[in-house]
Amino acid sequence: MAGDRQTSTKHERSPGTHQRILSDERDSLSHQDPRLFFAAGEIVLDDGLTWRNGSVCVALLAIVNQRVIEFPSVTICNMNPLKASKLKGTRFDKLLELDQSFEKSQTATTTAAGKRRRDVLAELERQVGERKRRDFGDTDIDMSFFDSNFWDTLVPADNPLDLSVPSLDFPGIDTSGSTTTRSMGMLPDSSLDFGSIEALADAFNSMLIQANFSYFKAFARDANDVVGLMKGSQTNDFSDVLAVIRPTPDEVKAYGHLSSDLIQQCTFDAMDCSSWTWYPIPNQKYGMCYTFNHGVNTKLIKTNRFGSQYGLKLTLDPEVDEYVGLFSPTVGIRVVIHPSNIRPYPEQNGIDAATSFSTQIGIRKNVINRFKDYTGCIDAVDPSDGSDNGTPTKTYSYSILNCLDDCVQNKMNETCSCWDRFSGESHSAPRCSYFSDTQSACRDGVYSDFDQGKIDCDCSLPCTDVYFSTIVSSSRWPSPRYSRILAKKLRNYPANGTKQLAHVHVYFEELNYQSIDESSAYELRNLFADLGGILGLYIGFSVCGLVEFLEIAVIIIQLLFVPMKTHRTAPVTNS
Repeated sequence: MAGDRQTSTKHERSPGTHQRILSDERDSLSHQDPRLFFAAGEIVLDDGLTWRNGSVCVALLAIVNQRVIEFPSVTICNMNPLKASKLKGTRFDKLLELDQSFEKSQTATTTAAGKRRRDVLAELERQVGERKRRDFGDTDIDMSFFDSNFWDTLVPADNPLDLSVPSLDFPGIDTSGSTTTRSMGMLPDSSLDFGSIEALADAFNSMLIQANFSYFKAFARDANDVVGLMKGSQTNDFSDVLAVIRPTPDEVKAYGHLSSDLIQQCTFDAMDCSSWTWYPIPNQKYGMCYTFNHGVNTKLIKTNRFGSQYGLKLTLDPEVDEYVGLFSPTVGIRVVIHPSNIRPYPEQNGIDAATSFSTQIGIRKNVINRFKDYTGCIDAVDPSDGSDNGTPTKTYSYSILNCLDDCVQNKMNETCSCWDRFSGESHSAPRCSYFSDTQSACRDGVYSDFDQGKIDCDCSLPCTDVYFSTIVSSSRWPSPRYSRILAKKLRNYPANGTKQLAHVHVYFEELNYQSIDESSAYELRNLFADLGGILGLYIGFSVCGLVEFLEIAVIIIQLLFVPMKTHRTAPVTNS
């Protein structure tokens, strides 16, 4: 947040400084150069322009102590978006078959079939080495394309016993004496003439470097052809595949993890909160996320306690057995600490909590109040919120992340007639297809323009910005003896099953918070004070002098226009 502070060091004179300067100048006027008058006038003129333009801002840093403070919202997400047991018969069914085939392949390595496959691979490697020495001698040849994927193409793990050892027949290389060849589907056509293994490797690698996602069309029929997409993937972690087969919000709600399965224990300030409601938020990467202290149809929770004895304590079950391999390379929980009125973004602002560990998150509140006339900040409601099929929805305040997302998606809808966001059911245009050359190129072009700053997104800073700084630590959890107590308490878990649980503890380190308030460095009252001072410098004019002048004027008027009354004395008579 430090990068959000916009303060200026120009004109940092305080009003008291002006008055002191003017007073000193007036006292020593008879001994100063006449140019002092013009310098003092320039100061007042400059400050007057400063006040009118509002171009100077100062920030006041303060530590505010509170006896009671509002607890932040805590959003938790499982790192696996969809439960495997719910995907049978859906378009993700192939992902389950893929996981099962990998499990069979891993099991086969310890069987006779696995031994036979290793023998086949060893023979292939021997042939490659002999061919290299025979045809190229000691020349340094790039053999990097003979990776594990290459061997798996030649010798599938699911049926190694039916394979005879194939000999290698490379285009452009003498392979006389070879009796059996096996084509490699991902390599270039064998009719092409490559003069060496290095040239072949270069051609092979060039097939995997494309400008956009259109390369999937060579391997997959559509977005549901998971096996074809993985064959055509250009990334080691299949992140490009995940972008294509990502679930929709409806699929996340139908196939995601339930809060009752995820949250096993909940305590807040030593009180049981297992029955408290959690607000559901579908997320593209993490599936169903759930927010504590959301404020929807309930009052926001406040606390007057701080320290590691109190706060929110959660025992969470990520249901590791329900993980889908391609969707969940990591195991654990994603935790987001945020104000209740700000939409959480787990992808950008989350903390990972691993299983078999207790993750301690100490928090401190920070508040920034920006000066609107100087920073151009805005206070607005997030316009993307709407009804959710009758479910009570939450209205969030303005945030830069959501503003930027709306800006890019609106530009994409305008340019490509499609959108590329997760929560976009309200859009009339369809989602951009990775299998349409036109939409794919247009979508990539919009993102490229945004990265290069060519899209003008008017996303100003919010006038009031609340965030929580965190200190994270972790320790092994549960201990061997406590695991037996925990297993008995949870009932459905054996003692060794508690190792798949995660523990999260969020608490205030202190009840005070840091406040940064921006304000104008020069206000209207300062201008009047300086004007009075400069008038006193020029003509010795002051409020007291003005009163005396008015008094003299009244006396003169009375003498000139009010006739004097004569008093007659009565004659004195002698009795």
